[in-house]
Amino acid sequence: MKASIKGMDIDYGLLNFTQHLVPISDFSRGKTAQLFDDVKNNNTEYVVLKNNQPTAMVISLDMYKTLVEKAAKMEQLLDRIEENRLLAKAIDVANRTDAASYESFDEVCKELGFDAGKIESECESVEIE
Repeated sequence: MKASIKGMDIDYGLLNFTQHLVPISDFSRGKTAQLFDDVKNNNTEYVVLKNNQPTAMVISLDMYKTLVEKAAKMEQLLDRIEENRLLAKAIDVANRTDAASYESFDEVCKELGFDAGKIESECESVEIE
């Protein structure tokens, strides 16, 4: 939201943001309890400045938990997207390849000098999450 005072445009979003910038020195001046109470009670977020540079963020525990949960859901979504992309690529390759040119697992093992039985028994002991 913007307003104009004597020809100056004021962006209240930016003004509100600047009110939540806290110099790190405020933590040694006895303002810590007040800031933490504001964070806890009003879910206010503060950007901590060190040498006038944003260095850290103070957020409520509830906000932190929400962000962690959203990040986990985003990671799961990205994993599913990647799985679908790889599956689509595999299907595309399979559709472009003549089935007669496929080699069996046993043939590949023989060609590479692996023991197919040993590989299969080792696979049974592997757990995939």
